[in-house]
Amino acid sequence: MMKHMNKNKLFKIFVVLLLIVSLGCNGFLMYKVLGGNQSSGSSNSNATVQKVNYDVQSDLTEVIESAKTSTVGVAVYQNNQLAGSGSGVIYKVDGKTVYVITNHHVIENAQSIEVIYSNGESVKAECLGSDEYGDIAVLKMTVNFEVSAFKVGDSTLLEAGEPVLAVGSPLGIEYAGTVTQGIVSAPSRTVSVDLNDDGREDWDMNVIQTDAAINPGNSGGALVNAAGELVGITSMKLLSEEVEGMGFAIPINDALKLVEEIIDTGKVNRPTIGISALSLDSYSSYELYMYRIQTNLNKGIYVADVQSNSPASKAGIQAGDVITQFDGKDIESYKDFLTQLYSKNPGDTVKLTINRNGSTSSVNVTLGSS
Repeated sequence: MMKHMNKNKLFKIFVVLLLIVSLGCNGFLMYKVLGGNQSSGSSNSNATVQKVNYDVQSDLTEVIESAKTSTVGVAVYQNNQLAGSGSGVIYKVDGKTVYVITNHHVIENAQSIEVIYSNGESVKAECLGSDEYGDIAVLKMTVNFEVSAFKVGDSTLLEAGEPVLAVGSPLGIEYAGTVTQGIVSAPSRTVSVDLNDDGREDWDMNVIQTDAAINPGNSGGALVNAAGELVGITSMKLLSEEVEGMGFAIPINDALKLVEEIIDTGKVNRPTIGISALSLDSYSSYELYMYRIQTNLNKGIYVADVQSNSPASKAGIQAGDVITQFDGKDIESYKDFLTQLYSKNPGDTVKLTINRNGSTSSVNVTLGSS
């Protein structure tokens, strides 16, 4: 019994000693921590705090600001009422005279045109001329304030994957200066378009494809590379519920050939032949019968009418002829014919193969001028 009590007593004494040692260690640690912090605070009392400035601006923001300044809104009026709007780019500034590039389809049928600058100023503009096939128009006006033109780049140097910006006025002038970013999906793409709204494609355009968002109202606006250079004129997009990110711009190198000609002469001088024609591949045999078109051919262009004293008339081409070849190249549609025709210059002589009442012959035609 005595031994058992001694063991209990010894155990209690051991526990008490253990608690004393533990408390002493904790107290020492607390002193070191608190004392160390106080000492550290007093030793650094003369330290200075530096403010770090983080600048979110970049070269891209400067490019955007410059591009917005050189991009304008284009308002089109009919019967003194706003009939539509688009975008434009400042191409050249000569003193107080400003030349703006936009799309032909933006100003088509306009009775009057106003250009709205980034500073909010609205100026009446004159359309010097336009070209339906190139979808380019040039506006001229006089301003009494400072404006800056785009630095023009070289669209032939564009590569797939290169970043680009689209600048314009989507959905109306109230959204002027809208910027979207993307890449060049393809630097050169051929897109077939319907120019006369007859449901049939009648012209091939060479365009830059981009996934930068291009919406109605962007037409005529700027496609800009990372250096801030104008490389294209935004023109169209594919409209479909199944399609996203397929916008197109006219390469600036192609556009400037037309722009300079319009500034110099007021128009684009294209070769003419003097016929009205239609594509045989666009009509069924029943439609051909209803239109009283008598031919067994299903390819080529049917000559519906020949203008008097035209190049075609002088070469002996007649209504009812079917043109099947142009300088040895097969013509299957009116689009093929226009592509070959507009690859020539006024005054060039071309060789046309025609089918007349089942007989084939060739004629030489000296092209006229539009």
